[in-house]
Amino acid sequence: MKILEADFVSSMPAGGHLPPDAGPVVAMVGRSNVGKSSLINALIRRGLARAGAKPGTTRLVNLYAVRTVPAPGRRVMRTTLADLPGYGFAQGGSKARSEFEVIVRDFFERATARPATPPPPGAPRLAGVILLVDGRHAGLDSDLAAHAWLAEQGYGSIVVTTKNDRLSRSAQARTHRAHEAALGRAVLPVSSKTGAGIPAVRTAVGSLLTAAR
Repeated sequence: MKILEADFVSSMPAGGHLPPDAGPVVAMVGRSNVGKSSLINALIRRGLARAGAKPGTTRLVNLYAVRTVPAPGRRVMRTTLADLPGYGFAQGGSKARSEFEVIVRDFFERATARPATPPPPGAPRLAGVILLVDGRHAGLDSDLAAHAWLAEQGYGSIVVTTKNDRLSRSAQARTHRAHEAALGRAVLPVSSKTGAGIPAVRTAVGSLLTAAR
């Protein structure tokens, strides 16, 4: 996947609407402070996305419009990266967790809703999900639950492990095997700081977009 241009569009609350020309949407899902914004910036090669001041403070879905060529020989298309609020921790206790669940559930319902009439070209539709998990901690209950829920819904997904630059090479290899064993699938290790693994994620996202066309 080749990214030509990217811009911040808006922050969508529960009950909000995706832009009518959002095109295929790739949702970023993961624990608070796992590095979703950093991965977006690494993918688009711009410091466009900003994390909240504290883990768990984001209560909105941040939307980024991206013009991309999903694969060699394909036409330029507009897609949207949706940075969802992080799970697993939130300032405000049970009230904040309830808000998170409402926002996320509402987002997926809207992104996968089927209109009664054929949608116009460029209408929003879910192309897939990037599930981010901390490379240092394999098999966390919240990550396993998120992965199982995505699988139950039938959403195409990529699993990316982050913060791998904070581990030695031997530890990276060990935790990589542990993540794949816990999730029962291949995962893509990355470091948004060094750029390691980012090209593989771009290729995987391009495959999601190509399949969604």
